[in-house]
This record gives sequence, C-alpha cells and structure tokens, in this order.
Amino acid sequence: MGTNATVQNLTFWHWYPELLVRDLTPEQLAWQPEGHDTSVQFAIWHAYRAEDEILHGLLIGGPSVFTSERWAERLPVESTGMTPFGNGMTRAQIGALRFGAGALLAYAAAVGARVAAYARDLPDADAAAEIALPFFQQVYPTVATMTRADAIAFFAIGHVSEHLGEVQFLRGLMGLKGAPL
Repeated sequence: MGTNATVQNLTFWHWYPELLVRDLTPEQLAWQPEGHDTSVQFAIWHAYRAEDEILHGLLIGGPSVFTSERWAERLPVESTGMTPFGNGMTRAQIGALRFGAGALLAYAAAVGARVAAYARDLPDADAAAEIALPFFQQVYPTVATMTRADAIAFFAIGHVSEHLGEVQFLRGLMGLKGAPL
C-alpha cells in the first residue's frame, strides 16, 4: 500500500496542527464556547488519541503510541469517559484538561510516524483485506466493514481532519484567523 500519496497525506495531517496552535495561549487552548463541551486542546488530543487506539486495535496490533511511549505522563487525563480517547467526557472534565501545545504536537507527530510506517510497509493484498467495524454499527449503520487501506484513510485522515476543522471553527469563535493558507 505504501504509496507516496498516502504517506504524504498522513505526514501532512499530523503536521497541520502546528499551524493551528502555534500562536495560542494556554487559555485559548483550553477555552470552551458557551453551550459546547470541546476545546482546541481536547479536539486535537481526541483526534490523535482515537486514531492511535483504533488503528492499533484494528490493524497494527501491539500497544498504542500513547501506551508504548508513556504519553500519559505528558498528556494526563484523569478520566477519559467511555473510551480511552474521551468519548463521553463532560464539559467540566474537558475544561479541566491542561496540555502544553508542544506535547500535543509531539504526540500527533509520533502517531503519524507510526501509522505512516505501517501504511508504507503494508502489502497491497493486506491493504485490500476487509475488516469488521462492529463498534460503528450504532453511529454509522452503513459502515459494517472497510478495507485496511480505507480504515487508515478514515481514521488517520478523515476523522483527524474533521476535528482539525473543529479547531479552525473554535479559533474563529475566539475572533482569530484559521490556518494561514
């Protein structure tokens, strides 16, 4: 599978948060709009934490980057809700998070490097193999299976870019410009 385009996309979507957080203060990273639970730091942490756990569980095997590289020390979360990546966390739990921008960016890069290495070395036959997604049935009833290659694209690019768009929106709500592109 290791096409240059796939690896290039993975590299981009794991570098891109640098454009979104490099000028933010710790207060702006943690800011939550009225009536919404998320914050910039939570959206970024959740996107890469979900990618890390889901792709290791479905495809890569072995412990996640978060576990194997001891990221809990650098990105501590007292209670992660229903999943290791924050689904079900309350507004107060999200509001209590305090991550440094450097740690968030380093974690995104570490996850990206691991997933890109996996994708680069994945034989074409394995990339085309269908995998079951039983945990998706409630949320996305039409997505019961996908190929390994599609799962990489969905979780490492699609889901991540969805949450980075959320970060752009939060920046706008704070009166800031989005990424300078």
